[in-house]
Amino acid sequence: MDFTRLIEWLIFGGIILYAIYTMISIKEEKQAYVENSVEFEFKNFLFFLPSWWSNTTKEGEEDHVTFERTDTRYDWKATLEWNKASDEEFSTPIEEVLVKRLEQFKLIFDPEESVIDTPAKFEEFIPVIEGRVEIVHIEGTATEDVSERVYFDSYLIKDNINQAFLFAHSRSSILNGAVEGPYFEEVMRTFEFLHQ
Repeated sequence: MDFTRLIEWLIFGGIILYAIYTMISIKEEKQAYVENSVEFEFKNFLFFLPSWWSNTTKEGEEDHVTFERTDTRYDWKATLEWNKASDEEFSTPIEEVLVKRLEQFKLIFDPEESVIDTPAKFEEFIPVIEGRVEIVHIEGTATEDVSERVYFDSYLIKDNINQAFLFAHSRSSILNGAVEGPYFEEVMRTFEFLHQ
């Protein structure tokens, strides 16, 4: 066996070992999330966050919070934005409000690689049953601003008690979306609605 072939096999073996290590790490993170989730209150919502998410919100941003992973170099960021709604916006169907919010990102979703959950998908969620909130969700791979490929996951929650909207979105490279995306979804599907 010549030296070049040996180097190729060593590189191939290294890639396989790295893939195995990554799978084990992801499996351990799932267990760590369940055991070590951190409570985080934002407006009238209580979220259960992965312990490895770092709050990187700039000082003075009361209606907006940002999370990133500072323990890795993942190209990933999640943002929660809360705002009061005008009477006109509040009476607009929630799906239309979400489309309007997404326009700022200049996204073109891949139809075959996207999931849209309408409010009917969340009918068994207790805050929805109680009439406190409505929820719509879209996620998938997309082209951002004509050139960049991203994985984008977003939830729009209509707060019927406070006539407001919570717009939560996670943006990452396509590969990193597969890593943090499931945690973002778990956070957004397990929140509790606090009385205010």
